[in-house]
Amino acid sequence: MGFNPIQDGDWQGLNIALEKLFFTNAEAKSTKVTTKKTGSVSARKTVTIKNDASSEIADGNNIDVKIQGVDDGQGIALYVDGGADDNVTIPDTGIVYKTQAKIAVPSSYFLDLRGVRATTVTMQYTADYLTLHNAAGETLALTNVSETNNINTAGPVAGGRDQVGAFGDWVWVHFFIIYNPTTGDVSSLSSLSPTAPTLPTGYTYFVRVGCNLKTNAGILRAAWQIGDRFYHGDITSPIFEAAPDLADISQSLDISNHIPTTAKVVHGTIGTSSALPGMVGVGVSAGASSIEISFSLASGDAVYGLTGAEFTLPVLTTQTIWWRAHTTDAIYAMSITGFQDDL
Repeated sequence: MGFNPIQDGDWQGLNIALEKLFFTNAEAKSTKVTTKKTGSVSARKTVTIKNDASSEIADGNNIDVKIQGVDDGQGIALYVDGGADDNVTIPDTGIVYKTQAKIAVPSSYFLDLRGVRATTVTMQYTADYLTLHNAAGETLALTNVSETNNINTAGPVAGGRDQVGAFGDWVWVHFFIIYNPTTGDVSSLSSLSPTAPTLPTGYTYFVRVGCNLKTNAGILRAAWQIGDRFYHGDITSPIFEAAPDLADISQSLDISNHIPTTAKVVHGTIGTSSALPGMVGVGVSAGASSIEISFSLASGDAVYGLTGAEFTLPVLTTQTIWWRAHTTDAIYAMSITGFQDDL
């Protein structure tokens, strides 16, 4: 008999499982259903199952259908008293959870997801709740997750990376929580792919929980993550400290070493790094023709990371933003403090 997940609190779905077990028709009601004998079809006797469910048994005998509650996390068991059919157990991991509106919880749904660089080569992720998916789009839920991944562990292997060779430098490494439905093991995986990691043998469910940059020193950048918000740990170092190519002309800026391709919002600061020749203006925007966040600085405001110079922009072009300055003097600086990841 095939396995189909039963949705939590969905007794109609439970009846469908009973129907497959006993070759019957099922209705999600607590009343008895009686069918009349027509032609060569034998009369069917009925049995009422508690908890707002009912089923018809396609034979001539009354059979007591039992539902065994959850016992030590094993799941829900269906069986027949005195019957020869095998019992059917629906494990807890097979339950598809639904919202109050009866909408299935999608993959990537999480509660209290957090990430931190634990060591120079490891990331640790915790979550109260995670929804994983497999290649077919089927989902399952995990609770109280706490896993650490080591990017120096050759793979594909649980707890390490998804390839034999080491990751290169200045690459974004994506981290996943993975699940083996046969053994029930939960682990982690690191990959250069944000969508299609090479899973270790037996692990078929996965979900991306974050990413981090592997720098030219061969280590992960210091970082913290709460939900889908990523915070750089080295925000005191500006991306650049230079002059624009042309005064008062918006120009693009490659920030690929500061946000991944999966970033959908970027957070940063823009200001000055040395004395000003007078009143100057600076601005930053999501695109060449997008609305700009701009402000003026006076000669006494030559402080990098000036209060009031913070910005938050949507990422319209992958790993790129635009900026503009009033002069071509080498007095400007910018820092990307973090980003919102598309988890």
